[in-house]
Amino acid sequence: MSKIKLGFSALLTLILLSMFAALASAEGNFTPTPSNPAEGINIGTVDNFGQVNAHKTHGNFQNNTNSCANCHSTHNGADTKLVKFKNAEYDMCLSCHDGTMGFYNVKKASGAGIFSESHESESMHNVSSGIKNGAAPGAYTNKDTNELTCSSCHNPHGSVNDRLLKENVIGNTPFAYTMVNGVKVPTQNGIKTVNLALTDDPAYADINKSTTNSGLKITTSIGPKDAADKVNYSQFCAACHDDYAASRSAGRNSNKDKAPGNTNHDFLYTHTSNSSSQGRNCAACHYAHGTDISTLMDTAGKTIADLTKSPAQGGKGWTEAVAKDYMKDVSAGGSSNKKFTNMAVCWSCHQSTHVIPGVTAVPGGDYSGKTKIR
Repeated sequence: MSKIKLGFSALLTLILLSMFAALASAEGNFTPTPSNPAEGINIGTVDNFGQVNAHKTHGNFQNNTNSCANCHSTHNGADTKLVKFKNAEYDMCLSCHDGTMGFYNVKKASGAGIFSESHESESMHNVSSGIKNGAAPGAYTNKDTNELTCSSCHNPHGSVNDRLLKENVIGNTPFAYTMVNGVKVPTQNGIKTVNLALTDDPAYADINKSTTNSGLKITTSIGPKDAADKVNYSQFCAACHDDYAASRSAGRNSNKDKAPGNTNHDFLYTHTSNSSSQGRNCAACHYAHGTDISTLMDTAGKTIADLTKSPAQGGKGWTEAVAKDYMKDVSAGGSSNKKFTNMAVCWSCHQSTHVIPGVTAVPGGDYSGKTKIR
């Protein structure tokens, strides 16, 4: 009789475990292992050096790699590149980079901005809309007819540049060379040109200090690193937005006055966007991915999250509703991937020429979005 009871107990336990497993699966719970770091992803656990292997989908492929199968299907590809997904490339990238698998979540605020269509004041590079590269604002010589996708800027198979930024954009190399202090610095393919100010992400401190992850580092960035990097970054953007890459005095080709005999106003002036000076490159004012009300800042570098903190924590103690009304971009032209709300994007650099009673302005804003007013 005791044996029968034990049999029933064991059976009941198995049934309960099966029910729990099914429930956990239905709720999307998943316990990663070294050889199965995410659902549907299976990798080798040992690298070329006999050490525990860090999962690398993009580049740095191991001699025993299984990374190809993460994106491609050998016999059942959805397009000529044998990618798994039938929908846009954006869907394939978001299958990892929506926070479920990849370390870098493009739907969450980061140094590149955010891809999100669920908040106010949102604008972004529409990589899932079918828009053509040649339709970029500021496109003059750019007539590219390919669709804007994630791979328009990033190389999924690896790059010498930070964040897998491409060396060749829409068929041309935007960094043939760069003048740095009067010297030509070669920037052709194979030479790293986009250096970002990368620091270890504190959210992944355990991974970053591990000695068994093949040198894997999870980093955050505030934009281009040094003088030459700021110029290169702007030239990268100018592969599509070519008419925006200009000095203030050179003007824009599309704005030149073609009237015969006009020698007084040959062009309209523009902001210098190809300078290594602080606040004079694309990243000074814009996010690469996009912006919304959660990423926008005021001139003091404060976000909604900052403003809702208590005064003791450096905030104003505002409700979220008040903070949103304060931060909402109401410009007629939209938020345009801006880092700063409304025309605060101007004041972030030019604040040294204005005075607010009781507030000391710090002359010369910088590109990073750090606090400008103390």
